[in-house]
Amino acid sequence: MPVRPDGLAMPPPVGVTPRPAASRPADVAGARSDVDERRLGQIYAEHHPFVWRSLARLGVHDARLPDAVHDVFMVVARRLAEYEGRASMRTWLFAIAMRVAQGVRRDFAREQRGRERLRDVSHGSHAPHDGADAARILHDLLEHLDDDRRAVFIMAELEGMTAPEIAMATGTKLPTVYSRLRLAREELARHVARLGEGRAKGAGR
Repeated sequence: MPVRPDGLAMPPPVGVTPRPAASRPADVAGARSDVDERRLGQIYAEHHPFVWRSLARLGVHDARLPDAVHDVFMVVARRLAEYEGRASMRTWLFAIAMRVAQGVRRDFAREQRGRERLRDVSHGSHAPHDGADAARILHDLLEHLDDDRRAVFIMAELEGMTAPEIAMATGTKLPTVYSRLRLAREELARHVARLGEGRAKGAGR
């Protein structure tokens, strides 16, 4: 059974009762087959870490991550028969995760997302000294990007997706993807520069 990053076992996603055959396309009419159930389990086992990581990077608070991951795979369970393979599975899952994250973030208070940690670091309180610190600072830096630029940056720089894959996942034109990625890089570079200046000033006191 897959485990969450905190070491607790994660139960497999619960299947969704199919709609009546008359309301579904002819090629997916009838009850979900054993093959579909096995495929859903395989997708969950293989991509659960990716979905968890993507939701975290998209700004879902730690306390909301288990529910958000569950929501993503509930959508996958409902829509698996619609997946035609035109995009990679990771691209399809990221598009679902992005919509789930947007909903979760709208319901969660922005002041609880770690802005104080970034402010402390930018004033030279301390420099990152381990991977956990670096990860927290990265997440805090990503908070400065709007949703569109952050999604593109995560897909391109952190997940290694190509621009055409990003365009398909986000439903945007290819030039728009390149533009958002360029602007995101520039904005993050400015924040990193200010972060370095703050640490330098703090060290000189």
